[in-house]
Order: sequence, then structure tokens, then C-alpha cells
Amino acid sequence: MRKSLYLFLFSLLVLTPGCATFDGTRTREVDKDAFLAGLEERTAQELEKDTPLDLERCIAIALENNLAVKSADLDARLAKLNRDIAFSNFLPTVTFEYTSTEMNRAPASSIIAGMSTTMQDRIIRETTVQAQMPIFAPATWFLYAAHKRGEEIGAIAADYTRQMIALQVTGLYYQCLATQETRRTLESQRAAAETLVKEVEAYHREGMVTDADLAQVRLLLLARETALESNASAKERNLADLLTAMGVSPTAEPALEASHPLTAPEGELADWILEALMNNPRLAIADRQVAIEREKVLIAITDFLPMLAGFAARSHTSNSFMTYPYASAAGFTGLMTLFNGFKNINEYKAARVEQEKAFLAREQESLAVMLEVVKAHSTLEDARSTLRLAAAAVEAEKLMLKERTSKMHEGLLRPSEMLDTIANHDAAEVNAANAQYQEQVMTAIARNMLGATWMERKDGNHE
Repeated sequence: MRKSLYLFLFSLLVLTPGCATFDGTRTREVDKDAFLAGLEERTAQELEKDTPLDLERCIAIALENNLAVKSADLDARLAKLNRDIAFSNFLPTVTFEYTSTEMNRAPASSIIAGMSTTMQDRIIRETTVQAQMPIFAPATWFLYAAHKRGEEIGAIAADYTRQMIALQVTGLYYQCLATQETRRTLESQRAAAETLVKEVEAYHREGMVTDADLAQVRLLLLARETALESNASAKERNLADLLTAMGVSPTAEPALEASHPLTAPEGELADWILEALMNNPRLAIADRQVAIEREKVLIAITDFLPMLAGFAARSHTSNSFMTYPYASAAGFTGLMTLFNGFKNINEYKAARVEQEKAFLAREQESLAVMLEVVKAHSTLEDARSTLRLAAAAVEAEKLMLKERTSKMHEGLLRPSEMLDTIANHDAAEVNAANAQYQEQVMTAIARNMLGATWMERKDGNHE
């Protein structure tokens, strides 16, 4: 009867999971609804109605909701848990074991003339509590040190991810502002083109301009309207990119406002390089990679050393034939490798090679950081020069537009000649707006290369 019950329970455990089915369509629908509901709720919570967003607010929302940031935080948590797991090697291991044995008949031993004697009970229950603790296991020390460096790398990588997300949001934010500024310029250009069309139509009715002149100014108006439509599409795309980086719905339509301009790092190029070599998170990670490889070399050395561990155990048996049902044991055990086919020797050599590679990787990363700082410094100077040139061009084109407008009203300038002046003035205004925002983006890149973003750096990550 009992065997039948055991067989039934075993069959139930085996067959029950097979009865479950996976409905992919239903699962996708449920997940879609949950995702959209959560995204809508998060978007409504982060994007307050009729409240424009500045750069700092955009970055704060991104750091709170960006999935890459959350993934980096999970990696940091895993690194900390691995450190805790490595620390457990210093603590004793305590195990409890319970065994219940039931036989169909008690074991017996034959004596003589068909006689036998029972050797143990038919049902025996045994319990054992055992504790073991390492006494001399140097590999555990270096393994823990390596995982501690890994935990530090996880924390630095999480902060570095935040810095890169902040830089990405900064670039997208200024791209959106540039698109908005371009739209205001294009709207002004369209209004000017409409005015010009009305004036030329009046001149055309009086026979002062040709049909070709009228067709050209009407084409100018159509070009301005087409440029506005293209700008609206670009604004939608750029805003969707920004909102996605912020971790909210890309279909939302928040208003953006200009923030306080970013300030570039002070000092000369040499000062920038020194600060980057001290504070750039990539080099902080490389430092800890070198430290980890050093610990691996020490771990390889410990393979030549003995390992000692102490143990203690207490057991009990219900076997009535045992003279002492309780038993205790204590002692220590040691293990030392004498020869394993030169495996430990080659592992030590391999660890030394990996350490040298880590040194080279850090040197390469240092050179890469220096090169990027030089490029960032040069690019920022170019952006500043471009901004100064664009501002001067706007002033010059304003004077030219004013002068030629007066000449056209006096009949000294043909409308077709006026079109070139308007186009040059419009292009100068757009270039000036783009140059201003490009200079801000280059400033953000330079600050990021030096390890100094809008966030406060954690000193513990740049020891």
C-alpha cells in the first residue's frame, strides 16, 4: 500500500509540470499591457504638466529611470554579493545530516545449526552535526581581496554609466534646443518670405518686376514652408531620442527650456591631462583590474602551500545494538600538492602573463584617455572659434540685410538679388544657434573626459 502511494506521488510530480502550457500570444498581450501601463504612469509622474524641463531635470529623470543605469546597479549588487560569498570562506561550515533506514527484516548472522542472531535494528535513525573551519588556507585571503576589488569596479562602473548617460542626455537635450531655435528662425524666415511675396506681387501688378521674379519669391516661400515641415519631423525624432534616454515614453511632448550654460574646465591642456589621469573612471577600473591580476598571481602561489582545516562532529544512532549511541570526533586535516604534472607551475606562469597584460592594458587606456583629452581640448577650441565667427557673421548679415532692404524699397535692387541676402542672413542665424549649442556639447564632453560631470564625484572611487 505504501509503495503504491509513493509511486502515485512520484508520477504526479513528474506529470504535473507537463500539463502546463505556454500561451505566447496571451503572455505577450499581458506583458504589453503591463509595460504600457507602467510606462504611462512613470511618464505622468516624471513629466509634470505644463512644467518645462531644463538640463538638470532631464539628467535627473534619466538617472532615475534609464535601463542601462539600472542594469549597472544590478551588476554592482552582484559584485557585492560575490564579495560576500568569498568572505564566507573564512567562516566555519556547519552541516546537519539525518538518515532514516527501514529494512523489511532486521539483519541477522548465522551461527550454527540453523541458529542466527540479530545484528542491528530493522529501523535505524541517525543524526550527525559536523563543523569544519579552515585553519590555514591563504588562497581564501587573496580570493576575497580580488572580489573586493571586483566590488569596487562594480561601483565605479555604475557611476561611469551614470556619467555616460548624463553626457548622452546633454547632447540630445542641446540637439532638441537647437531644433527649437532653428524652428523659431525658420518661422521668422517664413514670415519674411510672406512679406516679400506680398511686396513683389504689388510690384508685379505695377509692372515693376517680371513673372520670373515673382515665381522665385513664391518658390522661396514654399522652401521656407518645406523647411518648417522638415524641422517639425526632426524635432519629433530628437525629442523621442531624448525621452527614450530618460526612460519615459517617447511619444510625450514636454516643453524644454534653456539651462545655465556649462562651464569648461579651467587650466591648460597639461592640467586637463593630469586631472583626467587622476580622475577618469576608466583608469580607476584599470587600476583595480591590475590589482585583481596581482591577487590571482598570489592565489597561484598558494597552490604550492599546504591547506589545513579543523573539524568536529557529533552523531547519534537509534540502533539499540550500539554500545554508545552518541559519538564525538574532532581533529584536523591537511592537503598539499606534491606533483600534478607541472599544472600549478604553469598556472603561476599564466597568472604572471595575465598580470603583465593588465599592466599593458592600463598603459594603453592611459594613452587613450590622454589622446581623447587632447581631442576634446582641440574640439572645444574649434567650437569656440566657430561660435565667435558665427556671431560676427550674424551681425554682418543683419547690416547687409538692412542696407539692401532699403535699396529694394527705393527700386535700386531687384527682388531676385534680395533673395541671396535673405538666404545668407537666415543661414547665419541658424549657424549661430547651432554653434552655440555645439559649444555646450563640446564642453560637456570635456568635463566628462576629466571625470567631472554635473554630478559630485565619489572620492572613494578615485583613490
